[in-house]
Amino acid sequence: MAEDVTIEDGELTLIFETMGLEDRAVEEARTVTMSADFRPVARSPQQMVDRLPPLLRSGGVDTLPELRIKGTLGEGGMGLVELAEQLSVGRDVAVKKVRQVARSERATLVLLREGWTTGLLEHPNIVPVYTLGRDDDGEPVIVMKKIAGTSWLEIIEEPQKAPDGFDADDPTELHVEVLIQVCNAVHYAHEQGIIHRDLKPENVMLGEFGEVYVLDWGIAVSLRDEEERLARASDVQRPAGTPAYMAPEMVDGDGKLLGVHTDVFLLGAMLYEALTGQTPYSGKSLFAIMMEAHVCKPPEFGEDVSPELAAICRRAMAREPEDRFGSARELRDALYDYRRHRQVRRLTDRGEARLAEVRQLLAREGDGEEVDERSLYRIFGECRFAYDQALEMRPGDVRAVAGLQAALEAMAERALERDAHKAAGLLIAELPQPNKALQARHDELAAHLATRREDFEELQQLRHDVDVNVGRRGRIYFVSIVGAIWVVLSFALAFALEKEIVALTYPRMFAHIVGLTVVMAGVGYLGRHYFFENELNRRMIYGVLAMFMGAACLRALNWIWVIDYRTSFTVETLFYAAGAAILGVALDRRLIVAGLPFLGTAFVGALWPGILFWAFASANAMAVAVMIWMWWPEDGELIEGECVIGNTS
Repeated sequence: MAEDVTIEDGELTLIFETMGLEDRAVEEARTVTMSADFRPVARSPQQMVDRLPPLLRSGGVDTLPELRIKGTLGEGGMGLVELAEQLSVGRDVAVKKVRQVARSERATLVLLREGWTTGLLEHPNIVPVYTLGRDDDGEPVIVMKKIAGTSWLEIIEEPQKAPDGFDADDPTELHVEVLIQVCNAVHYAHEQGIIHRDLKPENVMLGEFGEVYVLDWGIAVSLRDEEERLARASDVQRPAGTPAYMAPEMVDGDGKLLGVHTDVFLLGAMLYEALTGQTPYSGKSLFAIMMEAHVCKPPEFGEDVSPELAAICRRAMAREPEDRFGSARELRDALYDYRRHRQVRRLTDRGEARLAEVRQLLAREGDGEEVDERSLYRIFGECRFAYDQALEMRPGDVRAVAGLQAALEAMAERALERDAHKAAGLLIAELPQPNKALQARHDELAAHLATRREDFEELQQLRHDVDVNVGRRGRIYFVSIVGAIWVVLSFALAFALEKEIVALTYPRMFAHIVGLTVVMAGVGYLGRHYFFENELNRRMIYGVLAMFMGAACLRALNWIWVIDYRTSFTVETLFYAAGAAILGVALDRRLIVAGLPFLGTAFVGALWPGILFWAFASANAMAVAVMIWMWWPEDGELIEGECVIGNTS
């Protein structure tokens, strides 16, 4: 904005000299307020003073009618502030008057206007004026509330001097709190049509109990042209204020340029000094400083200053009034936002510190170093909690969003590298902003794991189907039921033949095997959900059925070919032995043992035909016993209503 200024240093100096301004030493220019205009009024200043009630008597301290002076509180270029006791109410007050060496009509009018102005502004952050009067020398005095404390300027220079009512641990937060209260006072004054024109840390007092007071309204002016007693902004024709803080329009000395925006600039100038410890302008002379104020370059800040506060300050100190905050309230609200977000900033700082630790641990892990898993997830949890809390307090906070994004992405990367599909999915789903690359990797991992899962499930099913330990109970029940029927019928047949109760015929032999096969098939069908727990069990039962059906076919052929009963039965026992051996080789080798009794029966039938049927019945009983024994569950093996899958757990 400074580039838009075309006035030269020499031209501005000439304008100042035309106004009757004299250049001054730098220290004086920085600390002393340039006096206000003197506008003629209907009555002379002394006439107005004479109308005031007498408060002091020059005869001595024991004869004062209203006030008793107790000492001096301070003095400046024009004014003197004394400590007095207000006798009527018995309280200490501050009494301000013009120093004897500075007495003049101008000084008298300035003091009167300060009293009138401050008296109009009844606000907690403005020192109350109790009364305006005169002493017997005819000099005006302002009776104000006595305040004890420290000037803001002293605290900017030495934060440890802050009164107990303020938290000096964080100087920046202290300064923000003070400026918020100053903004309240200034905005109230603006609502009454008054601008201060000399806002600076030196004119702000901090009380012992957290009070903040805006002082020295001596060059304040009214923005209302109908105002009679107070100075009017429209009458200003020369610069007034403290040069090191001036707004550009104040340098021109044209009252028509002044307004609420002027005090907004001065509030920003105070914030600048609080943040940097320096006044906005500096130079070797008064004119050099005022030239800087006229040019008004945007303020610069170091890295230690909050970017949010720096932005607030730059806006308040914009060269063009329309670029500043529209009011002291708007500036105050911006400071409120900053203060409300203070905890957000602290949480974000904590999150960033934890994020740095997470990245450090991940880097060590990437280098092959062993990292404690619990420590990693604890630090990540603290990091995420800090960012989540910050975003809950201030949704959309840029730093918190970026930090949370980075933390979740880092842990999601780690989860993907470890094939932790579910963990990665949860982390990616929580990302504040989508990450297409991570999502694509997650989808690829999901497809890969799905294939592996299908392969694993297929392998598990295969192991389940061929595991001989699955369905033991069902097989035992099946063998017990069918075997009992077969054994009983076999012994009954042997007994009946020996006692000649029945005659052995082809139809009876065929009906015997068919009936047994039907019974076996019926039992298997009725108990299929219990007996057929896996493929091996199904194949065993189907194999036994097939063996009996084969035996039925063999007996039918013997019937057709009219082969001797005993010869055909001997061959049939070999058929059972062979069937058991085939099932044993294919499914469970222990079945070979169950077939050995039938092999023995074949030899018995060949050598001792008379006991063939008793040998066959005995072989049936032994085969059933062997199968029950070999499939009986081992100790501790769960079979009740469960499927046992060997040692695959």
